[in-house]
Amino acid sequence: MKRSFLDLLACPDCGTPLEPSILKEEKFRESEIWEGLLLCRQCAKSFPVIEGIPRFVPNVLSLFPEFFKKYPEAAKIFGGSQADFVKVHGDTQERFGHEWMNYPGAMAEDRKVFLDETQVPEAEWKGKRILDGGCGMGRYSRVAHELGAAVVALDLSPALIRLNDIVKTSERMHLVQGNLMKPPFRKEIFDIVYSIGVIHHTPSAKDTFDQLAKLVKPKGSLSVWVYGAPGSYANFKTNPLREDRKSLDNIRFIVWLTVWLREKISDTLRIFTVHIPHKILYALCYVLAAIGKIPFIKYLTFSVHPLWRVRLQENYDWLTPPYQSHHTKEELGEWFKKNGFKVLKILPHGFVPKPGILGIKSS
Repeated sequence: MKRSFLDLLACPDCGTPLEPSILKEEKFRESEIWEGLLLCRQCAKSFPVIEGIPRFVPNVLSLFPEFFKKYPEAAKIFGGSQADFVKVHGDTQERFGHEWMNYPGAMAEDRKVFLDETQVPEAEWKGKRILDGGCGMGRYSRVAHELGAAVVALDLSPALIRLNDIVKTSERMHLVQGNLMKPPFRKEIFDIVYSIGVIHHTPSAKDTFDQLAKLVKPKGSLSVWVYGAPGSYANFKTNPLREDRKSLDNIRFIVWLTVWLREKISDTLRIFTVHIPHKILYALCYVLAAIGKIPFIKYLTFSVHPLWRVRLQENYDWLTPPYQSHHTKEELGEWFKKNGFKVLKILPHGFVPKPGILGIKSS
């Protein structure tokens, strides 16, 4: 963890700036805090830095027992209820951690997908301080970094360790293990905040959105997309389509019915899949990945990506998380407006709706 990163961090509970207690440093591009504690004088809590990453998750004691054996005094002053956290977020952390540690690495498509789905032009990233809200294994954090941004990558799982190669060679990459519903940052410090397909996997997508909105500077940008709901047909038929899917205009009603049926199938399957041990569920998703190549029927699965390995991961991604909410563009637009953002762009999509909005915060 770079010392300069302290200027962005704050206690996730009370918002007080944090003070470092350094236990070990490592020399990479510069001297970095490798092991230590971040202390909140206001609420007398501390948060460990382990393997160079500040950890703001209460179950860090069970995730990294060797650290607390090495520094037993750290466990005595650490704050946070592990039992409460695990009850609400434990399965999400474990299941997505398994997915992102098995996900293929960076792919050729990542840059285009990132620019399309954030809707922020390529030229607007360089020199900006940005937050990747729910980075997973960091495929889009890598792109933002390549575009010249100073990146803060936050995720609930330890999978963000896959970005460590960049952290050790660049002053523009920072990693944080933490909770999007209680982000450990000072308010209004980011030029751009984006969250690509993440907040619908939290206990409350709206509450999580509100927390992200607080982190954006005045006149800064917020880009979010969430899983789509069919909604009313009157609203569905106004959803923007990608250029390569304009032909769906002729069968909008059939598409709407298919999306409705797909959601019902998903809801029924998830009654069972969220209780299946995640490694067994991962194996079962091989079948869905195979079906994902069959014309038309593939739209009843949860990924039609051309690569088999990605279809496997995306089907697992759909069926495994304990929380999954679906929203319309109208609902998402209201969240932006209530948080003081002007809607600039709405994300076009393909067969299945993908409500996504880019907004700018008022001054």
